[in-house]
Amino acid sequence: MTIVKYGEMSTKALEATNGHYAQFAGDGLMALYGLKAKDPATGAADALRGAREMLARIAQLNSRLRGDLPQSLRIGIGIHFSEAIVGAMEPPASQIISAIGETVNTCARLKRLIREHDCPVIVSRRAAEMAGLDVKGRELHQAPGDGQAQTVEFYTLKTPGDLRCNNC
Repeated sequence: MTIVKYGEMSTKALEATNGHYAQFAGDGLMALYGLKAKDPATGAADALRGAREMLARIAQLNSRLRGDLPQSLRIGIGIHFSEAIVGAMEPPASQIISAIGETVNTCARLKRLIREHDCPVIVSRRAAEMAGLDVKGRELHQAPGDGQAQTVEFYTLKTPGDLRCNNC
């Protein structure tokens, strides 16, 4: 039996890329980028670096667990850039910094599209533009809005190399 500390692995990846752990929900993790940056737009590039770091760490973990699992572990990451309502959430004794709003909902919607598009990362057009992601030759997809949300445009990224950008 191998003991895996997924939370520790995730936290180290976030720390290495200027990310902020906001919350776990089920098997999902929400991370915030750009919180401490002088220019919050750098958060988009840091988020792409964070996705690369997470993919590298899951690949290392899969290598270690090769004989213990019938198939490799997979992760899915949705990245979007926009404003959000950020602040201390939860009861006063156990507050954490988290976010709410349409930006969070858009990220969750992008993450839900991962299986349909068979890729580990989906990046909104806005986040790709802010990070300087090279999108030449990539198909721009669209997802219909959920409730009040507008249609979101996005790119699917299949490999860590696809996450290279001018600013990261």
